[in-house]
Amino acid sequence: MSSIAIEEPLAAARTALAAGRLTEAEAACEARLAQQAADPRALHLLALVRFRCGRGEEALRLLERALRADPALVAVQSDLGAMQVMLGHPEAALAPLRAALALDAGHIEARTNLGNALHACGELEAAEAEYRRAVAADAHHGRANLSLGNLLVQLRRPAEALPFLEAARATAPESAAVHAFLGNGLRDAGRVEEAVASYRRAIALEPGQAEASESLGLMLKNGTDYAEALPLLRASGKPYAHAQALECLLRLGRHEEFFEEIRGHSEAEATNLHSASLAAYASWHLGRRDPHPFCPDPLQRVRVMDVYTGVGADQAFLQDLIREASQVTAIWEPRGVTTIGGFQTGGNLFRHGFPALARLERDILAGLERYRAALMPTSMTMITRWPGTLRLQGWFVRLLTGGHQHFHNHPFGWMSGCLYLQLPQRAAAGEGAIEFGLESGAYPRLSERPSPTLLHQPKPGQIAFFPSSLYHRTIPFRSDEERLCIAFDLLPP
Repeated sequence: MSSIAIEEPLAAARTALAAGRLTEAEAACEARLAQQAADPRALHLLALVRFRCGRGEEALRLLERALRADPALVAVQSDLGAMQVMLGHPEAALAPLRAALALDAGHIEARTNLGNALHACGELEAAEAEYRRAVAADAHHGRANLSLGNLLVQLRRPAEALPFLEAARATAPESAAVHAFLGNGLRDAGRVEEAVASYRRAIALEPGQAEASESLGLMLKNGTDYAEALPLLRASGKPYAHAQALECLLRLGRHEEFFEEIRGHSEAEATNLHSASLAAYASWHLGRRDPHPFCPDPLQRVRVMDVYTGVGADQAFLQDLIREASQVTAIWEPRGVTTIGGFQTGGNLFRHGFPALARLERDILAGLERYRAALMPTSMTMITRWPGTLRLQGWFVRLLTGGHQHFHNHPFGWMSGCLYLQLPQRAAAGEGAIEFGLESGAYPRLSERPSPTLLHQPKPGQIAFFPSSLYHRTIPFRSDEERLCIAFDLLPP
């Protein structure tokens, strides 16, 4: 068969894919694969089509087949990593992206994708370094500039971020997303009018653009313009924005509409933990039944298990965990978290290959299954849509004298928990304890009653399990001691 005949289906597939004609592109790829089932270029293109069709896992398998046929395809390695990040598996993305860069250190797409993977893993310094390498190689690369600018905004360095965001805008002046993220940088730099203009430009280019609608809606809400903020937050479609729209209803006194909207929830809204937290709070204060299906009455779902306590407890194991966790880089009061007066690790503590941590991961997963079994049968979404594959994200927290954590929850988790390794022994009663509650103090006041709380004074070796939607904090302690724990989230399905 001539090379022209071989290329024709792939050329047709590329053209159709670029034009968004996915069915046509898929047919062209399959025509080529009918001729040669292991053609890595056809597998690659078909993977891109399937991913665009929302069939992400199929796309991953196709890319893996392409690499088995030819592991030296840099673009396939890069796209495999990029898809893993977008599907929520950033750690799995690292190997193919590093393989791509080993083949071609100047591949800017792979370099940017590696930055995105590291960013998603919580390795922010490493992510920044990769983005800067990409921008140094091509100062006009739009995605690298945008990614670096977004990270710097997250790191609260907006003035430093703006040149990169403006470079991204120069590359893609008609991109609504770029205008939205530039708006975030301008907002955090205190240039509010320019930020609003950037958000409005994004929405003009793409009505309902998620990032711009959310950000502008939040600016209006924070300025107490709840009525104008409400449609923007609803238009965003993002889970946090929807919860903020619900809060606007409460602040506007539209309580019945609030409860009706939650009762008529979509399937996706059933796992919106931002909304679940707000619903639990509002229901308690307004004397209503909690209509959110994720985990009604979350304070009643706290469980503490004495896993490594009592006679015969394996104290050496707790010391092994402290030793291993202390070898992972920890940051003093890291940005974006609530740890005050202490250190916290980034990334995933369970992915460092330490044996004691591997045993702990197995023990936590077993404890989670016992927790689930104890609540059966139930109609709550947290249990009925329990993840089929259990995946943990863990981090080590070391609090020093005066250390604490403000009320917060884990809206991107499913179940959360904490293993207590070392507690202050000379602290006053209640100090160093964990307290659970229904709010952080930011919700509107809906009654004269104080919100209910639950205080637990933990012991070394105990594991607390609770819904990720539930607020919790660590009470400060004044003794000259350290409080050590390993916190974790069971990740959503």
